[in-house]
Amino acid sequence: MKYDHRRIEKKWQREWDAQGLYRTREDASKKKCFVLDMFPYPSGDGLHVGHPKGYIATDIYSRMKRMQGYTVLHPMGWDAFGLPAENFAIKNKVHPRKAVEQNIARFKEQLSKIGFNYDWGREVNTTDPEYYRWTQWIFIKLFEKGLAYQSYEPINWCPSCQTGLANEDLDGGVCERCGSIVEKRPMRQWVLRITEYADRLLADLQDLPQWPEHIKESQRNWIGRSEGALIKFPLFGISGQTDGKHAVEVFTTRPDTMFGATFIAISPELAQKWISIGWKAPSGVATLATQMIEERKKAGVKGITEKKGSDTGLFAENPINHEKIPVWLANYVLGDIGTGAIMAVPAHDERDFEFAKKYNLPMRRVVEPKFTATSGDSMVKEGEDFVKRDAICAVVRNPKDDTYLCVSWKQASMKGLVTGGVEPEEDIVQAARREILEETGYKNLRLVRNTGFALHSLFYHRLKKQNRWARFQYLFFELEDESRNSIDEHEEALHDIVWQPASKLKDFFSVIEGTFSVHLIENPDYIFTGDGVLHASNEFDDMDSVVARRKMTDAVGGTWTTTYRLKDWVFSRQRYWGEPIPIIHCEQCGPVAVPEKDLPVLLPDVEKYEPTGTGESPLAGITDWVNTTCPVCSGPGKRETNTMPQWAGSCWYYLRYMDPQNSESLVASEREKYWAPVDVYVGGAEHATRHLIYARFWHKFLLDHGFVSTAEPFSRLISVGLIMAEDGRKMSKRYGNVINPDDVVETWGADTLRLYEMFMGPFTDAIAWSTDNMIGVRRFLERVWRLQDSVSDATTPNATAELHRTIKKVGEDIEHFKFNTAISQMMIFLNCVEKESLSREDYLTFIRLLAPFAPHVSEEIWSMHGGQGSIHINPWPIADEGKIVMGDVVVVVQINGKIRAQIPVDLGMTDTEIIKKARLAVEKWLEGKEVMREVIVPKKLINFVIR
Repeated sequence: MKYDHRRIEKKWQREWDAQGLYRTREDASKKKCFVLDMFPYPSGDGLHVGHPKGYIATDIYSRMKRMQGYTVLHPMGWDAFGLPAENFAIKNKVHPRKAVEQNIARFKEQLSKIGFNYDWGREVNTTDPEYYRWTQWIFIKLFEKGLAYQSYEPINWCPSCQTGLANEDLDGGVCERCGSIVEKRPMRQWVLRITEYADRLLADLQDLPQWPEHIKESQRNWIGRSEGALIKFPLFGISGQTDGKHAVEVFTTRPDTMFGATFIAISPELAQKWISIGWKAPSGVATLATQMIEERKKAGVKGITEKKGSDTGLFAENPINHEKIPVWLANYVLGDIGTGAIMAVPAHDERDFEFAKKYNLPMRRVVEPKFTATSGDSMVKEGEDFVKRDAICAVVRNPKDDTYLCVSWKQASMKGLVTGGVEPEEDIVQAARREILEETGYKNLRLVRNTGFALHSLFYHRLKKQNRWARFQYLFFELEDESRNSIDEHEEALHDIVWQPASKLKDFFSVIEGTFSVHLIENPDYIFTGDGVLHASNEFDDMDSVVARRKMTDAVGGTWTTTYRLKDWVFSRQRYWGEPIPIIHCEQCGPVAVPEKDLPVLLPDVEKYEPTGTGESPLAGITDWVNTTCPVCSGPGKRETNTMPQWAGSCWYYLRYMDPQNSESLVASEREKYWAPVDVYVGGAEHATRHLIYARFWHKFLLDHGFVSTAEPFSRLISVGLIMAEDGRKMSKRYGNVINPDDVVETWGADTLRLYEMFMGPFTDAIAWSTDNMIGVRRFLERVWRLQDSVSDATTPNATAELHRTIKKVGEDIEHFKFNTAISQMMIFLNCVEKESLSREDYLTFIRLLAPFAPHVSEEIWSMHGGQGSIHINPWPIADEGKIVMGDVVVVVQINGKIRAQIPVDLGMTDTEIIKKARLAVEKWLEGKEVMREVIVPKKLINFVIR
C-alpha cells in the first residue's frame, strides 16, 4: 500500500479530536510534566515554517513523557493584546477584537494541520474578559501592597507608536517595535516597583541550573546591580552663588580612586536641568548639551562613538584632598544612569582616559596591581614577615631587530626581564641602568619612557630565602649600540641572556612582572582598571583598594549604596487595545482600586481606536465609560484611561493553564501545587530581559502573598534557534521569502515537516530552510512504511542490538532536546534492519519510538498491525542494556581511501571510542599529518582524510 500522507493525517486528526485523546486530567498517582510553549501573538500574516519549530519540539517531548507514564499538561493560548494587534487593525481598518478573532482562527487552522497534542480545552486568550479579570486582580494586589504607583517623571515616548514605553521596550534609544527615536516626555504613568525585587531576581538565578547561561547573564546585566558610594563634590564658580553652597553628587563603584580624580563629567541631561533652575552656563554649553542629546538619539543602537565635551567653567572640590578640579560636559555620561555625573579617573577608567587624552586633561595613577604567589617555588611562606623593596623592571628593546632583553635564571625556573632593587642613594633610572649593566653588560642605553607604572609582587625569593614585597617600577630603554662590558663570574653563573621578539614574550615569561610587562609593550596607553594597592593616596597608601572603598567613603561623609540598571516598570500605555487598569480617580480619595466584585473592568467598544497622540488614551473620550462613582466615598470619580502593556497578560498565563475555568480565583491552590512549576519552557531568547524578568517578578510577588507555592515559575528553559529563509535572511513578507507551512504539509505531509525541522541541526542553533533537503526525511518515512511488508517471525541479533541502542539513544536525546541525533539514530536503525530480519513486535517497538516525531504515520501503522488503543498512550519502550552489546564486529580503517588496518570493535562502543581505537591502530601513518576530516560508516569503516 502506498504511503498517502493526506489521507492518513486527516484521518487521525479527526479521530484524536473525537476521542479527546489529549485532554489533560490531574492524577495524583502519577508524576506530572508541564510542558509550555511561549504562547504566540496571533498576527494577521499567519504562521511561516519558522514558527512551529519550538512547538514541534515540545510536542515530541510531551508525547514521550505521556508514554513514559506522566500526566502531561501541554496547552496553547494567545497573547493577543498590545501594539501589534492594534497596529494591524488600524492598517487593515478592522476593529482589533475582530482582527484578533480572525487571526486566532487562522493560527488554529494551521496548527491543527501539523498534528499537535494540545489540550484545546485549556486554551487561554489574554483578551478574554474572564482572563483579564485576573490580570486586573493581580494589579489591584500590587496596588494594595504599594508596588503599583503613579509617577509624573519624564518617560520614554515613541512619537510613531504614540505611547509611553518601558526601558525594556527600547533598543539603544529607539523603539524596539518600530525603530523610531524616543523622546523624554513628562507624563502621568502607572509604574510597578520591580526594583523592590531586584536582589531576589538576581540572587535566585543561581537556583535555575537548567536555564541557559547566556539568558541568565542577560538578566544579570539588565538588572545591573552595583555597589558603590554617593559622594558630594562642592561646586565653585557658579555666577551669583557662594562657593561651596551647591554640590554635584556622583555615584562611583570605585571611591578608592578618589585621589586620582582629575575632573568631574556631567551628562547633557544634568546640564539642562541645572540651566533650567538658574545656572548661567557659558556661551555654547546649553547648545552643545542639546546637540549631544539629539546626536545620541540619532545614533540609536549604534551608540555614540566619538567622545565630545566642553569645559563648563565650574570647579568641584574633591572632598578627599580638597583639590579644585574642573567640571566638564561630556556626551559619554548618561543622564538616566546613576546621578548623571561621574568622578572621572582617567588612569583607571578607559572611557575617562579616552576623553582626557582628547582634551589634554591630567591623569594620576593611584591604584597599582598586586599579585601574590600562591603556588610553586615562589609561593609565599605563611607566618614569615615580608621584606619590602622598591624595585625596577627594565624593558630593553634592540631597535635593530625589534627584540627584547630577557634573562633566564639557571638555578631556578625563572624567566623574565632585568629586575632589581633600588638602593637608597639611587633614583629608579640609575638603578635600572646599574642592574642592566651588572646582569647583561649592556652599557649604552637611551631612556625611552618612564611609564610611572608600578606593580606589587609578593613572593618567596628562592635565592635570598625570604618573603619579598617588591614594588616594581617600569622603565623602557633602547640600545644605542650593542657594546657590552664583561659580566663578573657571579652574575654570569646566575642567568643566561635571551633576546626575544615581542610575539614570543607571553609564552617565554614565567614571572608575573615579566608577564605583566606584555600589556605595556603591546599598549603604551594601558589602563589598569582592577583592584590592587593604593599609591599617592596619603594616609591610605599601601591599603588594599577593596578595603579602602568603605574607609574613604566614610572619610568624606559619603553614603554606601546599591544601584541598579533596572528601573521601575512603566506600566501604562496610551493606547486602546489593552487591559483597562482597574483604578478610579476620586477628587476626595485619590486613586482607588475597583472592588474585586466589579471585575473585570471591560474594555468598551469604540468606533475610533486610533491613538490620539496627545498623551491620552482613546478611552479618555468615552465619557459614559470614564465617569463613574468612587467605591469608597460614593462621590464622582473617573476611570483610569491608560491601558496595560502587552506584557501584562503574559506574566502569569502559565498559571491559568492549570485551572482555566476557575471563576473563584486565578488558580486553585491544589491545582497549582500539583502542576507547578513549569517543567520545560521553550521559546525565543529575545524575551530574556522583558517577559522572563516580568514573569519572575509577578511570580515572586504572588509567592510572597500565598497565591503560588514555588519560588520560580519555570524550572527548565530552552531557547529555540531561528529558522531563516533559504536566502539566509529572516523570513518576512517584505523580502518575499516566507514559506507557508500549509503548502509544505499539503505537498510533503505534516510528519515530514515535523521530522525535517528537528533534523535540520541542533535545536538551539539558527539554520536556513531548504525545501530540497526535505526529500531525505520524506524518503525515510516511506522506507519505514514499506518495512511493514518485510517483517518476519524473528529479529536477528544485530538488529536486536541496534533496536535497543536506538531505544536508549532516542529517549536520552529527546530528554536533552537533541532531536537531530535521535532522528539520525533511527535512520541508522532503519539502514541496519533493511539488511536484517525484524519481527513484527520489534517493528512496532520501533514505531513507538517514531511516534512522537511522526504521530500520524505511526498511529496508522500501529492500527494496521493490531496495536491496542492509540500508540500515543502506549508505554514508551525500555532499553535492555544486556542486548545492546552483542560481541565484536570488524571495522576497516583507511587513510585517504587506502586500507591500513582492520580493528575489532564492540557493538556497544560509540563512534568517538571507535575513532580513538582506529587512530591508535594507524598511528604511524598519522604522525606529523593533519587530519582534515573523518569519514565514518558506523560499525563498518573509518577513513582519515589527511594532507
